[in-house]
Amino acid sequence: MINTLIALGVGFCAFVIGSLCVKPPRLKKALYVLALIILIIACWQVTLVLWGFPGLGRSILQLVILALLCWLFVSALAWAARKSSAKIWILVGILILVGLFLPTPVTEGMPLERLWLPFAALVAIMPALIPSIALIIAALLLHSGLNLYQEWRNPGGVEGAEPQILRDRPGRTMAVVFVLSALLLAKTLDKLYWLTVWDNTFDPLGYLWLIIPVLAALVSCLVLTITLPGRAKAAGILYLVFTSALMIAVSARAQSVDFRQLTEERAERVTRAIESYHSKEGHYPQDLRQLIPWHILSLPEPVIIYGQDWCYDGGEDYYRLGYIYRQHWSDPRLIGQIYTTQGDMPDLGRMCEEQVVAMQERDPDYPYEYWMESE
Repeated sequence: MINTLIALGVGFCAFVIGSLCVKPPRLKKALYVLALIILIIACWQVTLVLWGFPGLGRSILQLVILALLCWLFVSALAWAARKSSAKIWILVGILILVGLFLPTPVTEGMPLERLWLPFAALVAIMPALIPSIALIIAALLLHSGLNLYQEWRNPGGVEGAEPQILRDRPGRTMAVVFVLSALLLAKTLDKLYWLTVWDNTFDPLGYLWLIIPVLAALVSCLVLTITLPGRAKAAGILYLVFTSALMIAVSARAQSVDFRQLTEERAERVTRAIESYHSKEGHYPQDLRQLIPWHILSLPEPVIIYGQDWCYDGGEDYYRLGYIYRQHWSDPRLIGQIYTTQGDMPDLGRMCEEQVVAMQERDPDYPYEYWMESE
């Protein structure tokens, strides 16, 4: 892994030097050859991690095939960047932005061993794949925005039109493109942040989640540097450095989050919403969904076990709120923890039993045990 990072660093330095110093006719050839070398090195590590090819000869053959496919992908993106209009990338960017707002399943703890190996690997990297696609689309939007900026600065290409009209048309589109690109980048960082927070609740991969997004940033850098003219090529290098630095910073911040303390803070928010509901309605909610949207905009879930919700029982003059807790991600012992109670509680039995049953049905081979904190 360290050797791969060193090789990528050397390749990137050569890429920067070639972008800034080599003359244009030779620059394209140098970039294409260097990009192929970088992709082969990067695909080597990713391929072995995801699929673990047995046998050196077979792995080299499949690795070369994968690298060539990646190179064809970069070439196709470069062609699309030159030929497609800004409106197409705006439409695609909006669709990707909507997709980023949809919940992305975290695969940690899922029984992936039941799937065929390539599909299991693909499912495992899916949470990082969607932000990676968003990074590439954000780069293509940036490409369109820079081209529109050149049109906005030099509005002399259309005959018979007023100069102000020629400036207003690309100017409005340029503003939309740049704003949408920034929104995609911001939401991508938010996705990676929460992916890393949830990853910490299981067997954490840490910075390994950034491999595919950084490769996507590298692909975006290659596309921008190949397709943009003159000094604008520096935008590709700046995009790679800027996005990679932000992703590393976001990942480092997320890895320092105490998810147990975060769960306690969220439980306090839910408690305040319950009390606000009681003060206005005169009784406690029978279901936490009654709090939305008037008393709380969205119900934050506990950050202990992915897919688990709050354990709640409520009546006219009482309620109790809790969640499932475990000492370690590999510990089969689940503990029902009561966060707060209010009112004269009837005999309701143990909390969270329905959620524990659902977990056992989802993974029947895992030896779950359950008891309440007070037992």
